[in-house]
Amino acid sequence: MIKNHYLICLFISLISLSLNAETVLEQKSTENLNNKELNWFSLRIPESEYTSSHQDQRTFKLKAHKHLAHTTLLLTAGTLVTAVMAKRDINRNRAARGHTMLPQDADELKLHMALAGATLLSYYTTAYFSITAPKSEAMIDSENLKWHKRFSYIHMPGMILAPVLGLMAYNDYKKGKNPTGIAKMHRPVMALTSLALLGAVISIEF
Repeated sequence: MIKNHYLICLFISLISLSLNAETVLEQKSTENLNNKELNWFSLRIPESEYTSSHQDQRTFKLKAHKHLAHTTLLLTAGTLVTAVMAKRDINRNRAARGHTMLPQDADELKLHMALAGATLLSYYTTAYFSITAPKSEAMIDSENLKWHKRFSYIHMPGMILAPVLGLMAYNDYKKGKNPTGIAKMHRPVMALTSLALLGAVISIEF
């Protein structure tokens, strides 16, 4: 009786393993190209599998990338302008008090921070459309596109680092003092990032 029980369990286990193996094979055989398109670590699609549908998706995503890049650049410019205006107002208020800093001086940065948040949202949305655009292995990047990518090696890390430094600087202002330590690098890092963004747009437009 016990022996029969073990045989039944073994039989059920074999059936289960067989079904699982069949399911895995079926998933591999029916794997669609959409997974390849959205895989950030395997962005190129073999030439034999690159279809007109992929080309339509690529065209749509790159057009969206281009238009959003212009929006990002305008938002970046607005962020820089409001930063200069906020710094001017903070210095003016501080001078009126005999060069003393107060925590409420950080309120001058609210518009700057709101634009900075909108810039980041626009930037990462822009990057998403570029990264996920289908591309055939047969495609060769033009010289302009190569420069566009080179600039991305500057502005992408900058768009990660600058907001962190900005928050550190803002916290210093809220404590009633000027940015200290690495937070002082917020402005030069964002200036370099902005120039790289401008270069990336120019390299595609001309």
